[in-house]
Amino acid sequence: MSPQVTITETLAADYRFSIMTGAVRAAGFDTLLGGRGPFTFCAPTDEAFRSVPNEILESLMADPQGKLMRVLQYHILFGNLPCAIMKRLNFPKTRLGITVEITEEGGAVLFSGAMVTVPDITCTNGVIHGINRIIIPR
Repeated sequence: MSPQVTITETLAADYRFSIMTGAVRAAGFDTLLGGRGPFTFCAPTDEAFRSVPNEILESLMADPQGKLMRVLQYHILFGNLPCAIMKRLNFPKTRLGITVEITEEGGAVLFSGAMVTVPDITCTNGVIHGINRIIIPR
């Protein structure tokens, strides 16, 4: 993907993030992630969304300004952090205001236990890392 587009535009153009694109729009985060940044967005892929029970997804989507917004904020880090840098941070603060554990296992970067499966998608206002799970903060 060309780095000439924002995180919001990149998500919308990538078939692997169609469900995430809808979630971002529902919570009103398309403006934020289309803005100046820089942000690092650890975005669950469509495959990750399909692995979540329907009742949990329905609960998130039914409360876009509450539960869904909280989940999305947990997946956003401040700064432009490619995997090579992100894996050295250990416990960076998320947009939600709480820290997340970043580890490395067998060469793969893990974001709160979710594996980065699509790393380093460069955007004009940051970077996207596709992850294999949705993380629901406590």
